[in-house]
Amino acid sequence: MGPKPQLGFALATGIFIALMAAIAKATGQAYVLFPELGALAWVIFTDPKGPWAMSPRLLMLTPFLAALLGVAITRSLPYSPLSLGLDVVGCLLIIRGLRSPIVPAISAGVLPLALGIHGWAYPVSILVGTGGLALLSQWRARRLAPAPTVSAPTALDRIESSFAMTPTVPLRRWAGALAVFLVLGLVFVKVWDSPLVLFPPLLVIAYDMLALPDHSPWLGRGGVMMVVGTGAAWAGYGLVATFGVVPWAAFLAVLITLGLLRLARLTCPPCLGLALLPFVITHPNGAYPWQALTGMACLVAVVSTTEAWFPRPAVREWSP
Repeated sequence: MGPKPQLGFALATGIFIALMAAIAKATGQAYVLFPELGALAWVIFTDPKGPWAMSPRLLMLTPFLAALLGVAITRSLPYSPLSLGLDVVGCLLIIRGLRSPIVPAISAGVLPLALGIHGWAYPVSILVGTGGLALLSQWRARRLAPAPTVSAPTALDRIESSFAMTPTVPLRRWAGALAVFLVLGLVFVKVWDSPLVLFPPLLVIAYDMLALPDHSPWLGRGGVMMVVGTGAAWAGYGLVATFGVVPWAAFLAVLITLGLLRLARLTCPPCLGLALLPFVITHPNGAYPWQALTGMACLVAVVSTTEAWFPRPAVREWSP
């Protein structure tokens, strides 16, 4: 894809996120600006005929149900290995039960636990953002002429399609590795005294790398992911600390993150969640980017160890 279309999609994503930020500010419902909306919007605008764009009901329903689960668990249990485990497993069961490709819904389920969200307005706020995105995707799909030929699948196609697939490694292997990652991450949650070490989009990245390694465009690029993710976290935190939670700051956070991804030739939409998370944290501070880096380092260490202990056939490289 050339630079002009990429710029157009980046601007469209930034404008949508700025609109959500404006609605959140006007209504006082901060979580209308759900951090994973950035990833969802970018993929849907870039790939309007892809599984996410073509599943408007699941786009609305999956995060909504995950958000309901997250609030219910947060109201019932404190942040702990038990509550986090129940939250992650529950979200995965919702996604699998619906046969939904919307795996970023994991973030909607984990965010209440990470930020201590107890209000039932939260799932409704999530529905506002995903519902608006679903309407936009359907409006755009109707305006697009049918493609004359079938093009080669892109990295985004593979991300969206693979999320709806059965994991490509045995359950005990990827679930065991995920459990090890969560335990290791929880150790550093204690060290930092912050659940943001296991920031919600990281769980989406973890599922992709551990359960679907043959389809993960960022597998083998953990170092680059950490650099870009940390840069996105600093960008989001810096904009909020300097200018506050305002629409144009959210717009810039999107553009900066997408610029970093393009410079690194990395296809990792959850990095947008890292940039937008400070917009919904009550009092973000300068420790957040380092906490995020710690979580990413834990994941890369677990993935690298798993790949070394359980070698697979060579994985084809996906073009970004």
